[in-house]
Amino acid sequence: MQKRLLIFATYSTVLMLGIYISLYQYTILKFSQLFMLNAAAMGLMIGIQHAGMAIPPLFLGVLSGKKGKKKVILISYGLMVTGTAIIGLMHCLLIFIASIFFIGAGFSVMEATLSAVLADEFSDSSKLHLNFSQVAFSCGALAGPLIAASLLYRGVYFQHLFLCCAAIFLVLGVMFIFTKHQKDKDEAPCQSLCVYITAFVHNRMLLLLAVSIFLYMGIENTIANFTDSYFDLTLRTPELSAVALSFFWGAMIPSRFLAGIIKMDFRKMFIFLAVLVFFGAITAMLVPDNRMKIVMYALCGFGCGPLWPLMMDTAAKNRKGSSGPVLNIMFSLGAMGGALMPIVSGMLVSAVHETVAYYFCAIVTIVMLAVYLRITKRV
Repeated sequence: MQKRLLIFATYSTVLMLGIYISLYQYTILKFSQLFMLNAAAMGLMIGIQHAGMAIPPLFLGVLSGKKGKKKVILISYGLMVTGTAIIGLMHCLLIFIASIFFIGAGFSVMEATLSAVLADEFSDSSKLHLNFSQVAFSCGALAGPLIAASLLYRGVYFQHLFLCCAAIFLVLGVMFIFTKHQKDKDEAPCQSLCVYITAFVHNRMLLLLAVSIFLYMGIENTIANFTDSYFDLTLRTPELSAVALSFFWGAMIPSRFLAGIIKMDFRKMFIFLAVLVFFGAITAMLVPDNRMKIVMYALCGFGCGPLWPLMMDTAAKNRKGSSGPVLNIMFSLGAMGGALMPIVSGMLVSAVHETVAYYFCAIVTIVMLAVYLRITKRV
């Protein structure tokens, strides 16, 4: 019964994280218009949230080894509830920036530490649970834009959607209090942050995995966050942006489900998926038909789907016994990519055109594949 409650609470929380992230991606253009920001500043707004995702995991990840993963996750719930509630109420740019930074901190620590919980509590089936939890994330991300579009159509003010998120995260946090963990603290002796980072840097496989996830999160974040502005400002079809974004996240559901149950060489799988992302990003900008553009967004999502959970599972297995700190460091480095790439893409879009963001993603996908091939060569 306790295991079922833990799985339900974990999957439900990851589902809600998916709803939040796609909701934010769908409303980012509305926030930029509210504060009268250009494309470069919008890219900075996207990057700030991921900057918040990058720093706290380094410290709270170590805390999860000392005090336990459950306490760290409860701290993350508090950050998510507070941040989303403030976003739903305030109209000040500086307060908004601070809030999305705090949300980024709660989001990253929560997702990374929940992944560590699944990896440790269900070590014999960690690959399955990490992929299935990401299926839940994708289901939430699929639903987020559609729910938002439906509520906005009914006259709900877009900021008030975040108050609903705050209420749900609060309920989930209370539920998580009653979960029990068999492996809450790491088995390996807990070290300082410097020791963990030093060990991480000297582990060539982990370091290259971190570079790969840095590039991956930048790709995923850029594709998703520039969807609304591309369909609204370039194609003049804002009504399709929610559909395209939902197709991007929704296509991750079958690919992550299949990755969780199919036994396949990860090297071949990674190459295949990276090629799909590259082809989808390029073709989405070249085909004239809007329906085919949406299909290409789905192709990008299908390719992106299994990459994050598989890289995180590989890292957890490489440092078994200290998965909490290691996965938080992985998420932190990945979030740096999620912060940097949208900022660079925003500057490129501001200087050239919205389509350049997706060509940039295609180039970075090839670099990510090259880095991963070095990982498999050295292992």
